Amino acid sequence: MKNIGKWYVINGVKQYVQFISENVENPVLIYLHGGSGDAALPLVEHFNKELAQKYTLAIWEQRGSGKSYYPFAKNERMTINTFVSDLKVLIEHLLTEWEKDNVCLMGHSWGSIIGLEFIKQYPELVDYYIGVGQVVCSQRMFEDSRTYILNQPVRPKIKQQISAIDTSFNQKNWYTDLMFFMNQLIKTKGSLYNQKTYISFYNYFIRSKNYSLMDCINRLKGSKQSIERLWQEVATIDFTKDTKFEVPVILIEGEYDYHASNELAFDFYQAIESPKAYICMKNTAHFPQWSRAETFNQVVNTLEIPIKSGENYLVV
Repeated sequence: MKNIGKWYVINGVKQYVQFISENVENPVLIYLHGGSGDAALPLVEHFNKELAQKYTLAIWEQRGSGKSYYPFAKNERMTINTFVSDLKVLIEHLLTEWEKDNVCLMGHSWGSIIGLEFIKQYPELVDYYIGVGQVVCSQRMFEDSRTYILNQPVRPKIKQQISAIDTSFNQKNWYTDLMFFMNQLIKTKGSLYNQKTYISFYNYFIRSKNYSLMDCINRLKGSKQSIERLWQEVATIDFTKDTKFEVPVILIEGEYDYHASNELAFDFYQAIESPKAYICMKNTAHFPQWSRAETFNQVVNTLEIPIKSGENYLVV
């Protein structure tokens, strides 16, 4: 199996991509990690390497994240479109290197924002798009997460604090509010299925041959700075009026995802008027690709493209 890492200078910034492939003739699948800034190379290479049976899996560490970490300059403009532009340049590199006409995209959480924005702007470069834990409308997503937390057996004081948080995140202490909100969501098992922390993931970063201790430290730094620069724009995302796409859209959603509401994702799927599919993964939440990796990989490796017209709904 080919397993190599390469550096690219993308829009003036050095960025890292890990490639895993059993056959270089396979289509290229670019994994867009979550966050913002939540680089995931060790998790993808451990849990999802079976995708290399069908694809040349390209695990991109986005600018300022993980192995691609650097401290953002104070005057450096950072928007969602910055990452869409980076992705376009990366794809152009890969199409030349791997002698392809287009690529496939898989976006998880924050990465699903980049992925959906990308196929709106550059559909000619993409064969099909897979959204995992798809972000559809941030404000409705936060409200669904809030409702979930408030319905859990948490202390009245915590419920009061959660109820009072302004999810536009324009308030003075917005970062502290966001961290408190997300920590409560995680503690109430609304993010990682049947677990109250992400601690089960940490070992894969420490043991990865492709991640050094400094990479692990930089991943934490990168996550913080990316959230600080990008979250207020993330809070404005709304794809609900986007119903027609020039490439097939496949959504793979956790049955108990209260992090990026699976109900919103299903409503979005139903409204799409172009080729589409929806796969609900039982006994998973926001991370079906790692909670039930074997099933997830099998689903992705056996996707029937082109997608047949009509409703394509599957529970696994």
